[in-house]
Amino acid sequence: MSLLPYSFARPFLFNMDPEAAHELTLNNLARIQHTPLMCLAAQSRVNDPITLAGLRFPNRVGLAAGLDKNARCIDAWGAMGFGFVEVGTVTPKGQPGNPKPRMFRIPEKQALINRLGFNNDGLDAFVANVQRSRLRQRPQPGGMLLGLNIGKNAATPIENATGDYLTCLSGVYPHADYVTVNISSPNTKNLRALQSDEALDQLLGALAARRAELADRHGVHKPLFVKIAPDLDEAQVAVIADT
Repeated sequence: MSLLPYSFARPFLFNMDPEAAHELTLNNLARIQHTPLMCLAAQSRVNDPITLAGLRFPNRVGLAAGLDKNARCIDAWGAMGFGFVEVGTVTPKGQPGNPKPRMFRIPEKQALINRLGFNNDGLDAFVANVQRSRLRQRPQPGGMLLGLNIGKNAATPIENATGDYLTCLSGVYPHADYVTVNISSPNTKNLRALQSDEALDQLLGALAARRAELADRHGVHKPLFVKIAPDLDEAQVAVIADT
């Protein structure tokens, strides 16, 4: 059990701007993740394995992309007992994201509105952080799985989006247990247009071809997942599934 209950930290964090609280938390986790202080937030990992897409997940509880966009706290998440963690979304070049303020609390709904907009330090910094993690330097059999989530730069025209995804796939492939293609964000202009059947077919076809090349080069085939919007109707989801 964690030694630092959320009820203790919550009043302090809620006196801060939401994004400032977010960054403070990540900064502190990055500092303590390789020190004895990590016991303040550590949890034991529940052993409840499931096999999906050829991967053995140690349990079914994961952390979604968007919290740790630059892959700074991978080992901290591992200490918290997650079965899998996605970091990112990463884009080829670093970008600041949307203008501030861009995070808003709704305490009565226990909710947070996120309009960050793929703010991240770029592919090179992201991969360097992944490589520095103990999860990658000293992998443990049966340990937490790591998903790397890729996207396009806001400045890249939507008709050139495939190039950004291919660049990111090539960069992250050797370091991922699986790769997630993010086409769902409402905070990147026109991104959800990639969910249409023709655009998605073109994008996934190009990614599948590049993955085949990377699988041959690195001697391992890694799953690709597609992150879609949560508010699609059943017909739209069926089209995406068929693609």
